[in-house]
Amino acid sequence: MNELQERKAIQIARALADPTRLSILRALMQREELSCGELAELFPVAQSTVSHHLNILMNADLVAMRKQGQHHYFRPQRETLCAFAHWLATLEQTECNSQHSNEEVNDG
Repeated sequence: MNELQERKAIQIARALADPTRLSILRALMQREELSCGELAELFPVAQSTVSHHLNILMNADLVAMRKQGQHHYFRPQRETLCAFAHWLATLEQTECNSQHSNEEVNDG
């Protein structure tokens, strides 16, 4: 995922805007892989709520899942997060350069 499409970036931003989803992603980043049940033990919400948040993170390609028997294990998709960070940096660079140019014109 070298170039992130704006539509995908917006989906990722929306997924990360929820504090619980951001916390779930942080927990996965620290532990590499956890089951839905293990994640539910870390947060004061029902396992069904954790599952709902995981589905949103998976749809945004921030989390991947593997099945082992009856258990589902989740891990972070670091390349998506890196692509999003790069997209934000590019956006900031473009916006800051544009804003800086406007300030120079106004100051001159």
